[in-house]
Amino acid sequence: MIVKLNYKLISFLCAVLVVAGACFLFEPRDAAQASGKETSSAEPKTAEEGVQVPIVMYHHMLKEKKRLGAYVVSPEEFESDVKYLKDQGFTTVVVEDLIHYVNQGTPLPKKPVMITFDDGYESTYEYALPILKKYNAKAVVSVVGAYSDLYSGNVQKNISYSYMTWEQVKEMQQSGFVEIQNHSYDMHEQKGPRHGARMVKGETVEEYKQALQDDLMLTQEKIKQATGKAPTCFTYPFGYIAKHSEEIIKELGFQASLSCASGISRVKQGDPDSLFSLKRYNRVHGGTTESFFKKAFQNLEV
Repeated sequence: MIVKLNYKLISFLCAVLVVAGACFLFEPRDAAQASGKETSSAEPKTAEEGVQVPIVMYHHMLKEKKRLGAYVVSPEEFESDVKYLKDQGFTTVVVEDLIHYVNQGTPLPKKPVMITFDDGYESTYEYALPILKKYNAKAVVSVVGAYSDLYSGNVQKNISYSYMTWEQVKEMQQSGFVEIQNHSYDMHEQKGPRHGARMVKGETVEEYKQALQDDLMLTQEKIKQATGKAPTCFTYPFGYIAKHSEEIIKELGFQASLSCASGISRVKQGDPDSLFSLKRYNRVHGGTTESFFKKAFQNLEV
């Protein structure tokens, strides 16, 4: 009788242990699914595979609803976007972080995302900077040298059209929340023969190289004078890229470039070329924050 009782007891305990072991093995995955948390989108399986980095592109920011559109969002929309990214577990990075990851193997956060502002509008200083500070987020701001020169002078200013002065550019950089990059000196135009940083019809490669060098290096020097640091990235005006653009800007010392093509780029350790023509999603006015990011990030690996 005692033997039979022990046998039954042992069988029961074994069954309990099997069930407990199964729960222990599968609980982490089930818990993650139940909580709705995503697994890391940036954790590479191998160094060669690299890391996906979604980049969001903003331009101007205004409070007047009638001025909002394809390249102008409201401060409320921007704050909603930054809060959403933070709540979803994303960590904002800047170009320097990507360069260090690619060239030195410095780890990126598990869910990196980049916020960028083109043109250097004063609204970026007035509205975006306080929001970045509030949420402890970083952004890349690419300025047009000629615009900052103009508005650093004695001209009429209005938040609806003004650009940042060099003093404001300096303050942005020194805040620790903004990285200043190069958006050309005077190539942010489409009216003349040269559209953005494209080649002019009939221009030789050497002439084009000289034109880029004269323009971009002027802004490099002005930004360095204002902030104490020369930019490492060139942001193409209007996203216009010519056949020889990338090889020329690399020769000029740039380590990365931002395009206007939609998509999610992948940067790879030991592959400096993966830092060029980085894709971005333009944030237009309207729709909800969640709908914008779900559509833009739908191809983000999780």
